[in-house]
Amino acid sequence: MPTAHVNGTELFYQEHGDGIPCLVMHGGLGMDHTYLQPTLDPLGDCLRLVYYDHRGNGRSARHSKSDLSLGQWIADADALRSHLGVERIAVLGHSFGGCIGLEYALGSPSRVSHLILVDTAPALNYWGEVDVNIAERDPSEAARTAWQSPPTDDAGMGRWLADVGELCVHPQSDPAFLANLMSRTIFDHVAWARSVEVFNQDYNVTARLGEISVPTLILVGRKDFVCPPSQAAIIQDGIVDSEMAVFEGSGHFPFVEEPDAFFSTVRAWLEKVG
Repeated sequence: MPTAHVNGTELFYQEHGDGIPCLVMHGGLGMDHTYLQPTLDPLGDCLRLVYYDHRGNGRSARHSKSDLSLGQWIADADALRSHLGVERIAVLGHSFGGCIGLEYALGSPSRVSHLILVDTAPALNYWGEVDVNIAERDPSEAARTAWQSPPTDDAGMGRWLADVGELCVHPQSDPAFLANLMSRTIFDHVAWARSVEVFNQDYNVTARLGEISVPTLILVGRKDFVCPPSQAAIIQDGIVDSEMAVFEGSGHFPFVEEPDAFFSTVRAWLEKVG
């Protein structure tokens, strides 16, 4: 298994495809790259996809909670870029991975060539909207209870995701696909809990979005209850060189729920911006 020894840790990574070098940042956290690979492999015709597991996640080295921070995850991403021998690299970040991507673009603008943000947000200061979105979905009692009861162990993360799955997808999508999507995932509830803390306490780039000058593509599912189109619109408004696409038949996973539209949108944008 390819491993990068950087910043006192070991990062697991896999490469696929040719074209623009691109770090693929998974969400969660507490999950890993496997729900994105091979799902995103069709983009290998235009991107050299470098899937990796963040420090403390998946097949990368485990660390104590105190060693997990936005600054550290960003430093690890840049160290992986250097390990790959790449001067500038694109970033494709999903959910919390998009938060890391935004912070990376702000902290190391000369290192990021393109930014692709999938169902992410510039801050987590809109819990009222999330509550409204949940209420409008009228979820099952199991889903509602699970959302209010965070997992407390690794095995519990898988069960928790299965229970909240109906919230994560479009109402007309079958949430059963999530079980297959996460079938190879190595869950870590410590990393998950830490990312929730960071999202709530330390993360807010809204006022700084105007500093990002790299071409940015923002992709979001219309029925994403936790990173809704309203948050994607804030990112688009803030980043001058940005475009946004809303996938009407998707929730939090448009690359699975509407793959043809998703991939064609990314390819067309890459061809346009070069």
